[in-house]
Amino acid sequence: MKKPYKIAAKAIIFDRDRVLVLRKSPGERSARDNHGWDFPGGGLEPSEPLMEALYREVKEETGLSIRVVGPAYIYDDLQEEKHLIIIKFACHQPQGQLRLSAEHEIYRWTPVGELADAPYPEWMKEEIRRAYRIYME
Repeated sequence: MKKPYKIAAKAIIFDRDRVLVLRKSPGERSARDNHGWDFPGGGLEPSEPLMEALYREVKEETGLSIRVVGPAYIYDDLQEEKHLIIIKFACHQPQGQLRLSAEHEIYRWTPVGELADAPYPEWMKEEIRRAYRIYME
């Protein structure tokens, strides 16, 4: 059976040696995603180019404008109801006043050197490390 595609773009944003991580609001958390940590970004609208979706979603969720360094990670998951593809980008030079949308309740600028002790899941820490290497090149 053919499943619909859902494509999303996420930004792993660095400001010098810190990375931005968001905590989803209780209404946005799901049983599948109980840790609640997130990167800004979201799904593409019909006929919307990938990069436009990334910039739009980051602006909507954080109020920030960013610059993309390059792709950092692709998550590909055949779920029961859809085929989910999330493309995560290493980003930098955040501009603007950080203000969260209703989708998130808090944000943290976490120093990359303190990542090992951060409360994020290991897969997220690894994605941050991979994006940081791309950012530093």
